[in-house]
Amino acid sequence: MDIKKNSFRIIQGAIAVVIILLLLGSIDYIQASTILLHLDWTFLILAAFFYFLNNVIMAVRLKRILSHLGNKIRFRIAFLSHMSGMLLSDFTPGRSGYLYVAFALNRKGVSMPKGIAAITSTYIYDLLFKISLAIVAVYYFYATITGLPVGYILYLIVILFFLIIAGYFLIMYPGQVLQGICQRNTYLKYILDLGEQSRAIQKISPYIISVSFIGWIFRGLEWYFVARAIGGMGVSLLDSLLLNPLLTILSLIPITPAGLGIQEAGIVGLLTLLGVSLAAATAFAFLTRFMEIIIDLIGLKNFFSLDATKENLLDHYRAIEGDIDEKAYNSDLCTQRFFQRRRTGTIRRMLGAQNGEVILDIGCGSGVQLRALELSSPGLLIGMDLNRNALLFAKGKNIRNTEFLIADAERLPFREKTIDRIICAEIIEHLHEPEQMIAESERVLKDPGKIVISTPNEHSVWGAYEFFWDVLGRGRNYGETHLKFFSVPELETCFTSYPERAHTTLFFISPLVALVGNRTLVRWAVRFDGLFERINAGVIIVFSAKKQ
Repeated sequence: MDIKKNSFRIIQGAIAVVIILLLLGSIDYIQASTILLHLDWTFLILAAFFYFLNNVIMAVRLKRILSHLGNKIRFRIAFLSHMSGMLLSDFTPGRSGYLYVAFALNRKGVSMPKGIAAITSTYIYDLLFKISLAIVAVYYFYATITGLPVGYILYLIVILFFLIIAGYFLIMYPGQVLQGICQRNTYLKYILDLGEQSRAIQKISPYIISVSFIGWIFRGLEWYFVARAIGGMGVSLLDSLLLNPLLTILSLIPITPAGLGIQEAGIVGLLTLLGVSLAAATAFAFLTRFMEIIIDLIGLKNFFSLDATKENLLDHYRAIEGDIDEKAYNSDLCTQRFFQRRRTGTIRRMLGAQNGEVILDIGCGSGVQLRALELSSPGLLIGMDLNRNALLFAKGKNIRNTEFLIADAERLPFREKTIDRIICAEIIEHLHEPEQMIAESERVLKDPGKIVISTPNEHSVWGAYEFFWDVLGRGRNYGETHLKFFSVPELETCFTSYPERAHTTLFFISPLVALVGNRTLVRWAVRFDGLFERINAGVIIVFSAKKQ
């Protein structure tokens, strides 16, 4: 079996080498160089823009599918995982390298079955959509290029269309015989898991296909503007829209150049059939590939990011310096100091802590939130964290009536209804199972009891702040450890069992204005922020929920 498999690969490789040599030997390098030296960069930038947009909507779709399967992840994680797969697909036959996305997602806590189901189901719907377009493309090019023998291609495409549909439905709805076969084999059980996830994804198939449609338009515009950048190719927008799905079908046939992973040869062949010169067609093919690889290099960041498995995250948090929150609260960077103090003040006001109460700070860090409560005679303040360094530092602050312990936010070591108030400041977004922390908090809160949570707002420009914060290298690496973001409606849904809920959102432009250190300007910026905070567009949510 291995000999046959290796022989096939050797034959594929040999054919690929021959095709490359033939392609390179037939190019007029002087003419091709002249074309590339006289590019219209405006059109090339537009082409890159539409290719980037196509990747953005693909990542949005991936995020939505995973959310539908019960795995809420950040857009940043979905986007970088998608881009890493796109980068590998640039160098693999049939773009098979895109399957790496499932491994990238698994590093961020998404199960392999769900990751693979999200990719394969999306790919199948995308492929069926492109096959439909390829049928139209064959008829179009047959009418455009007189005498082109495309009949057999059309038959192959139709057969492929029905085979994919039959195979997909067989996986989603396996009969008893297939189920019995799969159950007896560890690896074949994944087929049943894939079918189960695929049935769930089928419910949002109209959404998947609609994104495929938008992506097709963007890719068509990308190719059209690359052709315009080169100039003199005579390729219309309609040609560009139909060439891409036709090339996709050719890439599934192993004996074709595109199927061997040499999509440039497929592009050159299709363009020359349209009457484009060999030099211009070759310049188009390699320019498109080079531009796409440059953009796909964004995915490199994913290969060097932290594996967000629970064990790795625990090791990461335990290694953080104990005084990091204290440094942020009293930062020499006025933006950070302003940000931390306004958020902490809002938490204190919404918590409404009273003397004599038992107050728990989940993820207390350096103890900033507990000290900011400024209670003269608290019943008991409990600081809880995974970081021993932080707890030792906080204990050294000698906060009145305070105890500290190492514990997991998803498993609170307290009896039922023993805590009056809970603070959870910028913790929920770091958890693989935030719903577990919410359930535990409800369990330990008294009746009545109150919890206040602060977390980045998914429906805001927080991502831009996070990007620049990571570039500046101040404080925690937020991009590595933030796994899930929430919106106000989502937090409302998480706390529906609490009859009394309130929220506010903080910040929009004021942290940037704080860079200048002028108090008057900051006050005006805070007022301007209010316009966005009132519509829940502030970058930080402070949410409170009170039990009956």
